[in-house]
Amino acid sequence: MARAKKKKPNIALIGLGSVAIIVAILIGYLSILDRKQSPLPFEEIYTPSIELNRNIRLIDKAISDGFYKMGVPQEKIIFISVLPKKKVGYNWDFNSMEARIPDRSSIFQIGTEIKARISNLRIPTQIKIDKKSDNEITCNIYYKGLYTHRLRIILDTYPPPHPLSYPRVGIIIDDLGYDSSLANAFIRLDLPLTFSVLPFTPNTGLIAQKARKEGREIMLHLPMEPISYPDVNPGDGVLMVSMDKEMILEILNRDLSQIPFIAGVNNHMGSRFTESEKKMMIVLTELKRRGLYFIDSRTSGGSVAFEVAKRMALRTASRDIFLDNDLSENGLKIQMERLLSLARYKGWAICIGHPHKETLKLLKRYQSTLKNNAQVVPVSNLVSY
Repeated sequence: MARAKKKKPNIALIGLGSVAIIVAILIGYLSILDRKQSPLPFEEIYTPSIELNRNIRLIDKAISDGFYKMGVPQEKIIFISVLPKKKVGYNWDFNSMEARIPDRSSIFQIGTEIKARISNLRIPTQIKIDKKSDNEITCNIYYKGLYTHRLRIILDTYPPPHPLSYPRVGIIIDDLGYDSSLANAFIRLDLPLTFSVLPFTPNTGLIAQKARKEGREIMLHLPMEPISYPDVNPGDGVLMVSMDKEMILEILNRDLSQIPFIAGVNNHMGSRFTESEKKMMIVLTELKRRGLYFIDSRTSGGSVAFEVAKRMALRTASRDIFLDNDLSENGLKIQMERLLSLARYKGWAICIGHPHKETLKLLKRYQSTLKNNAQVVPVSNLVSY
């Protein structure tokens, strides 16, 4: 019997299959790099401040829940200021707010409700009454001796501090450069966000080009030395206080060359660097020469960056709110309401968010609210000399 001929393997098909497998592996690998490669923290996080800021958010929630329980409308709660504070190794945002109540009896009921809610947190807080009358209660709230909140509850007989009903809001998305898919989702939002891109990341140029194509404003997110460097690492292209003028300018110019079309700069981390007037003057002088504005991210209560920029007649502004330090649904809601309230009070406000999925969902959910209650603008519209 004749032997059956063995079928020869189809070399071409094997070759095509091998190529397809390699391509699939490569695409998967690049996708992982794009989505997962983010070795750097977005923010400066210091161990002593972690518990402090977590408990400040609990106090925020107790105050918010107290107002809600007592039926105080959101528009009657006014955030006067949110200021970065620094003391004995702690960094936190001090909140000053005012609530306008329609009748005298409710003032005391609301004060009692909020005080009880804060006491029920079972954390070391102290509430001091600064002023108490038929028309007003002013409470100062301390956590472990650190002054965290000033709450003024007043009878609603005074005119509002500002008649502006349609304030301007600038929203910066920081720390872009790693996940291009998430960055693109922010860019697609029907809001004129401002995008601050890190230098020397896998997708620095790609994200900047996409934002530019969609007509979004772009900033350089300039890495600066934090207090806990090198334990807290701001990444490549960082400016250090130990550098001389020539080295600072060399690195600054390299960072600036990484990102095309930028309108301005804000600091990435930089709690140590922004406290140095001498070093900030070197940076700000170069930015002024180039016609760029500077936003102080205010990562430290000791930052002098905004004051130095004003003195130099450089177009500048500073961050009012961090939008997403607390990624819980309630935490994000409180910060968004705080942003709108502060904008109504001042006439404008600037917030900084980060490329988190939770932040993206928040902005999607609040697109209509923002459009109906504020004018969202590129940050360049809010800087001044």
